[in-house]
Amino acid sequence: MKAVVRLRDVTFTYPGAARPALAGLTVELLRGEVAVVAGPAGAGTSTFLLVAAGFAPRLTGGKLTGERELLAARAGIVFATPWTQLSGLCASVRDEVAFGPASLGLPRETVLTAAERAMRRAGAEHLAERDPAALSGGELQRVVVAAALAPAPDLLVLDDPAAELDPAGADELYALLPVLAATGVAVLVATPDLERAARAATRALVLDAGRIVADGETATTLDGTDVAEIARAAGCPVPLPLDVPGLVGRLAR
Repeated sequence: MKAVVRLRDVTFTYPGAARPALAGLTVELLRGEVAVVAGPAGAGTSTFLLVAAGFAPRLTGGKLTGERELLAARAGIVFATPWTQLSGLCASVRDEVAFGPASLGLPRETVLTAAERAMRRAGAEHLAERDPAALSGGELQRVVVAAALAPAPDLLVLDDPAAELDPAGADELYALLPVLAATGVAVLVATPDLERAARAATRALVLDAGRIVADGETATTLDGTDVAEIARAAGCPVPLPLDVPGLVGRLAR
């Protein structure tokens, strides 16, 4: 698989910060993979996403050293706070989702087709005629996911993307990620919801104090989750199940 991002000894420091948020990162992100980024509060997971997608320091300020190759033609990003990602220029969800591909100068029919496909994938099709300003947090989360998908990014970066969704909506979102990866999109997601992420991701990166301390297959790298600890205590052999359905299935054998 081809790389969409390469970082070599990358260190990033926010403006006015006494120490770097990321320190000495060397990593490649690949097309067609779903990678989950985990770590304790303050580990630098959100900053890692911003740097990997090329948004820091361009939008945040600060200083980046080392080498960064951004090989993706387009990157999309979704935050945990969807109301901060609305354009503020559109009176309908359809127009909001179409805003990205329209800004690329694509033909009208191409733009509308892209918007419809993205809304369908994100489960936002039924919201097409609604005013984005009148939506609930969960509805908005679906809309900003659709808006990120509409320009057909090569790299999709998600920071706690299901924070406003109910459990069923969160399940749908995480189930979508491998589908996107199968089309060649590189998906990078930072989330505390490691159970759902474990179902979707094939790779896990663990950060601590701005450094990558583990990078490998999800089943072995995230074996410190609550479910994995229960499985370990129950005597399950490795690789340990990382989510509840996996644990139930293992114990039922």
